[in-house]
Amino acid sequence: MGNKCGSGQQDTDLSHAPKITVLVKGAYGLPEGDWQPGDDRIFTFRVGAEPKGQELFISSQKPNVVDPNWNEECELPANMALTFSIFQEGSDGNPIMVAYAILDLAAAGADSFNGELPLLANGENTGGVLSLKAKSADDYPADVSGEFNVSIENEKKQALGIEVDGMDPEKLYVTSVKKNSVVDIYNESQPDNKVEPGLFVMGVEGPDADSGGCLGAGSGQPSAAATPSDAMAKILKNNPKQVDLTCRRAIQFRVVLTLAADKTLGINVPKKAVGNSLIVTSLQDETTPVSDWNTNNPDQTVEPWDRITAVDGKSGKAADLQKHIKTAQQSGRVILTLVRMAPTVNGAPVEPGEEPEESPEAGEAS
Repeated sequence: MGNKCGSGQQDTDLSHAPKITVLVKGAYGLPEGDWQPGDDRIFTFRVGAEPKGQELFISSQKPNVVDPNWNEECELPANMALTFSIFQEGSDGNPIMVAYAILDLAAAGADSFNGELPLLANGENTGGVLSLKAKSADDYPADVSGEFNVSIENEKKQALGIEVDGMDPEKLYVTSVKKNSVVDIYNESQPDNKVEPGLFVMGVEGPDADSGGCLGAGSGQPSAAATPSDAMAKILKNNPKQVDLTCRRAIQFRVVLTLAADKTLGINVPKKAVGNSLIVTSLQDETTPVSDWNTNNPDQTVEPWDRITAVDGKSGKAADLQKHIKTAQQSGRVILTLVRMAPTVNGAPVEPGEEPEESPEAGEAS
């Protein structure tokens, strides 16, 4: 868990006020600022009644990250608006406020919270978020499951209009949905459970000559296809009259790699990449920038089957991402944006899957 609120600074005038317990998970999308190779970038968050105001709690330091994860819990007054300010240590050692978020349960008439707060700077939305939970009773509000089911009717057997990437043998990754297609029309009626780019498909159920039923990771169904992903993609290409999908939302995070002299990142990726992401097929065994990152950031590790969607903020097709990596390797630091499947409803981590067998076209080092 991280520091308890005893490590922060508590206002004695608020000692008898009703309390809430807050778990600050982390921040995403902080401004990158002027960060040069060789310099440390250290983040803390502080809680007070207003930005730069009296501090009720100070977190631990998170060095050399872009999206700090704290997972720190503290007890705070429930009858006031709370400002969570994120600071970066300046070159002179003094903290500089980067962004802040406000939680005001009293004004909302609520006694709990579980979600994301917008991060502000000078009163303007930065596009970043602060993820946290708050409770006044024994338990935090339940996490929302990253998994949902989709049932699509297609009586005329029209093209579904969904493009998928099956580079992962166990699950499909949605790369695009054609406008005005069967899936796009379904999405209009289901705004909370859309089948859209960036979504993972774990199972497909529909008419299939080989299996006769549900295919996907853990389905246990036989198929003539080489992998569960191949079998699921085959069903989708057949444009069945009715198809049921088991979908999993993605979570996104960024890692910062300080490059070694040989410029190798420490991951293996396919030689013939497809789609609009670059899949990590395996990690290299030797000490690499990725292995160093994983050692120093055990709550944000890079794993097999993660997908790189941007390099230094630049996205594109898989081939473009490979070029961006080669360009970035000329500098001393590279920031990778990755996605993976969201956790299950009980918060258990999603297994990345077994590593694929090596083959001449299985991957190349990056």
